[in-house]
Amino acid sequence: MSFTGLRPVILCLGLLTLPALAADKSTATYRAAAAERPTLLQIFAAAIKPKPVHAAEPAHRRRVRHVASAARKRKVRPAVAVTHAPVAPPTTVGAAVTPPAQLSEADLAAKGLELFNDVSLSGGGKASCATCHFSTGHTNNKTYVGLDVVADGDPNGRNTPTLWGVGERAVFGWAGQAPTLEDSIRGIIVNRMKGPEPAKETLAALVAYVRTLNYPTSWQIKEDGTPTVNASAAVKRGYDLYLGDGGCGTCHQLPSFDKKSRDDIGTGGKFKVPALHAVASTAPYFHDGRTASLRDAVKLMWEFYAKKMESRLPTDAELDDLTAYVGAL
Repeated sequence: MSFTGLRPVILCLGLLTLPALAADKSTATYRAAAAERPTLLQIFAAAIKPKPVHAAEPAHRRRVRHVASAARKRKVRPAVAVTHAPVAPPTTVGAAVTPPAQLSEADLAAKGLELFNDVSLSGGGKASCATCHFSTGHTNNKTYVGLDVVADGDPNGRNTPTLWGVGERAVFGWAGQAPTLEDSIRGIIVNRMKGPEPAKETLAALVAYVRTLNYPTSWQIKEDGTPTVNASAAVKRGYDLYLGDGGCGTCHQLPSFDKKSRDDIGTGGKFKVPALHAVASTAPYFHDGRTASLRDAVKLMWEFYAKKMESRLPTDAELDDLTAYVGAL
């Protein structure tokens, strides 16, 4: 049946309902219910009302609306992209080297003392620095060719000097060939002890140690080399001879009592002028240990000076006084 044919039927049905509505129009209960429920006429009108025809919605829009609706229902938060900085694989170039911590002077000197007594510094593993200088850095009063002990006075021998006060000296070695303490120690290890080339750290530690070896103090001599008030009369007279007729101060200059240059005093070549501090305990004397006593060494030097300067020779009393002063240094 078409919509035109249904129109009279709907109109008749609507007229039939009017009496019932009028009968109950006075009741409040009906008015409230009627306000809440649709009328029969409204129901029929909605049933026969043609639906509007819409164009087909694109599929992609339906999908988008569906996804958005689902997201609202689930309250899904949008994903946040998380990025991490790339981590490069570790690269090792050669062996890892950790520089040694800087040592204090005291710690470096303590390490030097250990090395000073270490026989591995020598080629045969039988000798250390302390073999000739003991652990106190003094001298063992022997003459050597290499590491072999020879008779004092051997022209090839070298008498072991004390290391006390070595940090105050100008040049090093009997030949004065070493301009620095480092060069001197290296030369002893490599040439005399026939040991391997020492590392820089080894030399630094040994230098730090030997620089702590100071001269013993003398109650008769001041730091500048002059006699103290309480010095003996012989020491005071000897001091005058040292700077005067004895000529000692020409080479053994105050206050260090040595000199940078090398001199030939008729003992077989040019040798460094040794320091005279603590000389009383360093016998034998000269580079080859040719003189056993300090007095004989003083006599030899005065006689050499007198010959060179064409001056007088000493008396026995003057030798005693000069020896007293030099022995008090």
